[in-house]
Amino acid sequence: MLFRSAGVDIRKESQGEHKEPDSVQARVIRDLRTRDYHMIVDDDSKGEAADIVAIRLVGNAIEPSRIDVEFYHCKYSQEATPGQRIADLYEVCGQAQKSIFWMSSPEKRTDLFTHLLRREARRQEAGASSRYEVGDGELLQTIREMSRLCPVSLKIYIVQPGVSKANVTRDQLQLMGVTENYLMETFQLGFGVIASE
Repeated sequence: MLFRSAGVDIRKESQGEHKEPDSVQARVIRDLRTRDYHMIVDDDSKGEAADIVAIRLVGNAIEPSRIDVEFYHCKYSQEATPGQRIADLYEVCGQAQKSIFWMSSPEKRTDLFTHLLRREARRQEAGASSRYEVGDGELLQTIREMSRLCPVSLKIYIVQPGVSKANVTRDQLQLMGVTENYLMETFQLGFGVIASE
């Protein structure tokens, strides 16, 4: 997938509590809002599962056949324009690899939704803006209960607008390949990259 950088400072990663529209994270959220997700959660900040968690109920929304979860790990670019910097990928690939924690057991899959609910409660207690970009707490609680009986799948995306798809280097490809391999070999997790043209 391609990152559309018009109106975005690719050196600004997080939208923060003030939802800064020129950040990498806000750009991804705007794109995700155009798709058919039941929940989109801004989980950014210390202790996050991912910067953005998108959830789709597959089949009947009352009794889904599967819960699809997507993690979006966003990272700012070290420079104002895309380039061939492998340093732009190290941290975000590491975050992607650590995501397997949430698939390590059926209990952890349900814990993911509990984690998101807790983080929203803390944000509300602090009087800050909601983490929910699409959906609400009631739906998320329902999804958590569904996850006890329903299969949960996870796909992981890294978002790095500092990487140029047209000029990607062999070292960058190898690092992303190692990450994809690791996710597939551990828990058969899908992997995607969102980069600049």
